Amino acid sequence: MHFDRQVRQAINRWGATAPLRHVADRLAAADIAVGNLESTLSDLGERNAEKDYTFKGDPRGVEGLALAGFDFLSLANNHALDAGSEAMLDTIARLDANNIGHAGAGADKTAAWTPAVHEVNGVSVAFFGFSHILPAGFVATDSSPGIARGRGNMDSVEAAIRSAKEQYDYVIVSFHWGVEKEDNANGDQVADAHRAVDAGADMVLSHHPHVIQAVEYYNGRLIAYSLGDFVFDHYSRKTGEAFILEADLGPAGVANARVVPVYLDDTYGVPDYVSGREATVILERLKTLSAARRTTVAIDGDTARILP
Repeated sequence: MHFDRQVRQAINRWGATAPLRHVADRLAAADIAVGNLESTLSDLGERNAEKDYTFKGDPRGVEGLALAGFDFLSLANNHALDAGSEAMLDTIARLDANNIGHAGAGADKTAAWTPAVHEVNGVSVAFFGFSHILPAGFVATDSSPGIARGRGNMDSVEAAIRSAKEQYDYVIVSFHWGVEKEDNANGDQVADAHRAVDAGADMVLSHHPHVIQAVEYYNGRLIAYSLGDFVFDHYSRKTGEAFILEADLGPAGVANARVVPVYLDDTYGVPDYVSGREATVILERLKTLSAARRTTVAIDGDTARILP
């Protein structure tokens, strides 16, 4: 999700909660709602002139995120520092003020690697964010702000997951990875997702390609290689196709996984539910991609179930 460009225009036209207005009730009803925030939410800082694309989101966007009840947001992506570290830290402060958990970026490496934790009915859930897409100067160090590096650093990622699994009931991991506009997850995505699950991750929820990729059941856990975009202006049919992934976490693993397709409108990138042929196109695409990962997407009307 970003809150710049045409998404900012939607906020200007209809108010702070406009980008998430159609889906907020459903997200807020979840025990845990997870997303990827791919823009700052700050008036501070200047755009990075060395990058081709920068997102400097409208600070009012945090109101929509709060309305939608997001419990965890990953900040580990290639736009977290588009307006510099001051804007990133201001964004974190705004999320904190609205009780929205976040992971994957911070004032230093320790902060960026610290999981967000949420407890529901006595059950604890930890959340990590890691990025495989690493613009120059974006990686957090012991003494400088930035994001948590995943690519080429999976030994440390595994160690962090194992440590969290010893302390909390469930661990969810978000990766920002893959190749833009590619339908299929590449070998590195698959290998690293499996490593994360083997280390103790219960779900791997990922993004960056701007199109949906396969979902996969692996050892009783669920991997989404790319959920597509969600609040994002776009310029093609496929980049407007996305879905809400719902699932139950329990001692035996992930169960009752469901897919609710959405389409991002062609002007503002605002998600809304789809039905009929529009839903079928998205679900059939996900079904075909996931079959290659030996996972069944069983279409049932305008939604689908994910089966091992």
